[in-house]
Amino acid sequence: MVKAVLSAGPVTVFVSRLAWDGSDGPWHLGVEAAKRAGAETLVGEWHSESGHRKAALEEMRRRGTHHFLCLDGDEVCSPELLQTLKHIAKHDLSGHVRARMETYWKSAAYAVRPREEIAPVVMLDARHSEHVHIREYTGRKPLLLSEEHGLLHHLSYAGPDERIRRKVSTWGHRHEVVEGWYQRVWLGWDEDRTMRDLHPTHPACYRAVERVPVPEVLAAAPEFIVVPGDPARPEPWPKVSVVVPVFGAAEEVRRCLASLKALKEDLHETIVVDDHGPRDAVEAAQGFTVVQTPENRGFAGACNRGYREATGDTVIFLNSDAEFTKAGLYRLIETLTSSPTIGAAGPFSDGAGYFQYFPLPSPTTDHAAFAQDFAQRDAEDFDVNMLVGFCLAVKRQAVNAAGGEPFDERFGRGFFEDNDLTYRLQRARLRTVVSARSFVRHAGGASMRHIDEDANALLKANQAVYEAKWSEDLATGFASHLCGPEPSPVRFDWSREPQRLTKETLKLAKQADISLCVIAKDEERVIGDLLKSVEGVFTQVVVVDTGSTDRTREIAAAHGAEVHDFPWTMSFSEARNESLRHATGRWVMWMDCDDTLPTLSAWNILRAVTTAPEGVTAFVVPVQFVDGIGQTGTRVDHVKVIRNFPGIGFEGRIHEQILPSIRRHGGDVVRLDAVVMHSGYDTSPEGQEKKRDRDFALLELDLNERPDHSFVLFNMGMTAHYHGDHDKAIESLRRSIELSGPNESHVRKAYSLWGASLRYQERFEEAVDVLSTGLTAIGEDPELRFQRASTYLCVKQFFAARADLEQIGSVPVDGFS
Repeated sequence: MVKAVLSAGPVTVFVSRLAWDGSDGPWHLGVEAAKRAGAETLVGEWHSESGHRKAALEEMRRRGTHHFLCLDGDEVCSPELLQTLKHIAKHDLSGHVRARMETYWKSAAYAVRPREEIAPVVMLDARHSEHVHIREYTGRKPLLLSEEHGLLHHLSYAGPDERIRRKVSTWGHRHEVVEGWYQRVWLGWDEDRTMRDLHPTHPACYRAVERVPVPEVLAAAPEFIVVPGDPARPEPWPKVSVVVPVFGAAEEVRRCLASLKALKEDLHETIVVDDHGPRDAVEAAQGFTVVQTPENRGFAGACNRGYREATGDTVIFLNSDAEFTKAGLYRLIETLTSSPTIGAAGPFSDGAGYFQYFPLPSPTTDHAAFAQDFAQRDAEDFDVNMLVGFCLAVKRQAVNAAGGEPFDERFGRGFFEDNDLTYRLQRARLRTVVSARSFVRHAGGASMRHIDEDANALLKANQAVYEAKWSEDLATGFASHLCGPEPSPVRFDWSREPQRLTKETLKLAKQADISLCVIAKDEERVIGDLLKSVEGVFTQVVVVDTGSTDRTREIAAAHGAEVHDFPWTMSFSEARNESLRHATGRWVMWMDCDDTLPTLSAWNILRAVTTAPEGVTAFVVPVQFVDGIGQTGTRVDHVKVIRNFPGIGFEGRIHEQILPSIRRHGGDVVRLDAVVMHSGYDTSPEGQEKKRDRDFALLELDLNERPDHSFVLFNMGMTAHYHGDHDKAIESLRRSIELSGPNESHVRKAYSLWGASLRYQERFEEAVDVLSTGLTAIGEDPELRFQRASTYLCVKQFFAARADLEQIGSVPVDGFS
């Protein structure tokens, strides 16, 4: 401190014999050091920081001093700051000057980031200043200097352990020090130099520290810690190939390849893949092996092209806007090769999501130095549910076990291809691990900036591809979830592996002897998916075609179905009964062309049938309407699986029912733990208009034939409700309820739709009465509660609405549809 300011004038050091907590200390060492540096010393006994500083100000005023520097013993004035202060004093520009600080940690090689907000007073005019408290003073023309005018180098926390321990136990803020700070933070930082929140009294004030070049003025400052270099290279070292897909961002590409060039001795090869982006980006790859995709393939296709070219037994896929270091590379390979069960490993980064994000201390941090510090921290590798593809190290044998190619090119330009690879590796019983001591800089999004596609639309589309690809794993219960943001690891139930279930299903199918019955007309869009989903499940598949003009018959026949022609008679029941007439199995299951049957559901149906007691006549299998991405949607109960006894048949021209026929025969109807997915529904305006016209025509015919049939009236009311004809809906549903028995299954839904139609007509009081009557008639029901709550909200009866909604949570939802 003294030597840095001697050129400005004489230096006086005020040395207290007592620490600020009143204890004794080695004050004479301070006196000797100050004298050796050429300073005058004044020795006294000050019991507080404020008293110490006040005494110095009074002494300067007594001597008749005008401007003087008021620095602490652990503060060093930079040459730039000193020149600025001398200029201010010479021209009397201010009598109260504050300056910005560069605060150091452990040594002059590490600085706090972001810089401290506090700007201490560094120069006063003794004639016009008074001490207020600790380091606060009054003064004329206050001035705050910005960084470009020079920094005050603050070495308060750059010292040996004993000095810091004594500092925080004797200074004026000693009662504010966080409990355990010295052991946990000060000493703990030596084991993890990426530690955050370091200040002893206000942790967030020292958010982090970063390694910095030592200023020349501090070159002689003693070092109390060792600045680490690169870790030792792990041996044996594999043949490492790096694949860099390039589609733009020339400057980022240059930095990426420069970082790899510095690692040339450690890399078997670097392969740059030209994915038909801007030419300046590819030109930056001169001197490297460059291969080209036939056309723009996106991240997955470009990586696969490079992988096929690579000859290393370990391959690192590296985004062209990432920068490697020796420390990051060594730790990453160390992790990957640490166990034969590890298939892939990824580093931490400032530009990665999911479980690999670790921010740099500041935007100006030297990432190579940070990676060296990161490599020395005391941290253990850990398994993760998801590895990000920006820097992904994989073993070639692991890729072979996961299907032979690293990425599925159906993901195109990007998004979810890394989720998919991570999942395939875990599905192959290999671990995916984050290298806890590897850090790789990543700018992020450089290539995406050159893509015209809407990134959000691409993200959603690829999410749908990903979830559809592995939907069977979820549906069978083989996988608990897919690789992604869910932090818990994917749990696999190997007894439910789809391939295994398929084999068991083929065995059970022969014992069960079920005929599948389907009716179809112009269903080429969906019938293939249905028949593919039931391959091997049924001993017979019957398709009754009612007049298709497309390829429905050909597709059905190609899947091994028996195709029978039957003229459309304006009755779904007659068509379904025709399909039953051709069934030869001991049991029958009926499905629609836009249905599919999940593997686990098929297995559960077959097991139920093969073990069914004689008294069981039929099984209920819910139909789930699939909405958009994922397997969510409304579930509706249907009697789907029936013993093929004589006289079984459907009734009704539309919304045909088989339950009355079953009841006449007798026997139990049992609910199954299975589901039919209804996912090919035509929601186009043209399709909906065609369906509406057909439905009303059939309902009118049905109603003419059975004018007092409660279920026909219910179907008319339901169809009218959903098509907005609420007058017809209200009258049909009212009559349906009047003609229904108390235990008929459609009554609950009839009350719900009746109340909803009244609400749409803003007949709120009547709607509440109908819904309340329904709750009284059929008992507690969540859908009726929800409809009544919605009606209460319309008339701002918020407490009543809340009471209904809170009640829903305690009600079983089996009947909600």
